Amino acid sequence: MYHHIKQLMYTVRIGQPDPRFGNMLLEQFGGANGELAAAMQYSVQGLNCDDPERKDLLMDIGTEELSHLEVVGTLARMHLKPLKSDRNAAHADPLIAIAGGGGVNLYNSMGDPWTADYLKITGELDVDLRSNIAAEARAKIVYERLIDFTDDQGTIDTLQFLMTREITHMKAFTAALESMGKPAFSIGKIPPTPGLVDQYFNDSTGIGDRGEPDALGPWNQGGDWQIVTAPAFQEFESEKAGTRSPGADKAA
Repeated sequence: MYHHIKQLMYTVRIGQPDPRFGNMLLEQFGGANGELAAAMQYSVQGLNCDDPERKDLLMDIGTEELSHLEVVGTLARMHLKPLKSDRNAAHADPLIAIAGGGGVNLYNSMGDPWTADYLKITGELDVDLRSNIAAEARAKIVYERLIDFTDDQGTIDTLQFLMTREITHMKAFTAALESMGKPAFSIGKIPPTPGLVDQYFNDSTGIGDRGEPDALGPWNQGGDWQIVTAPAFQEFESEKAGTRSPGADKAA
């Protein structure tokens, strides 16, 4: 059950409206990394969740994201308001000016309509929590870029608040994932194939001008890692060395 309170979660104030910046703000209203997408993703995940404690987490944050949608919408509306009557301002977003009368709508900054395709919902709690951590990280970066494109202090303060809450949510989702006590790479119920799971396929040339040497790091060496020449290159390498790769006769 939802109950709407007219007071915003964060009081929005701006100086001079900037319709072109208002168009950019629509990315966080109806875009792929925006607040509506986050609100719907976490809330639907919560509806699907059989774990009562983590269901509460998902519904808490999903509801907060609706509050953020209201804040972003209010901020965007303040910047877009000149589109209602100023032809020159309307050039910043003809769609909002003509079809929306200077108000916000569920479009991104390019005028593409919001879609449920933005949502990442699998019904596997640990997988969904990982998606949520990534979603918050993407939204945080979008807010950083928006801050870079405005000089209005009131707008910056609002965006700083929203950006900070993305990190808060990342912390909560990460803690919830860790509290499940699952090994980091234990996804689903079927275990991976032993041996194969630790093979790192060297599928591209290296970092030098001629592709050498190959880049090495903890992602492909140490521990259980085994670097393997890419399957697509194995026959090529064998022929270059004057030999045929195993299974070549069968393939022929």
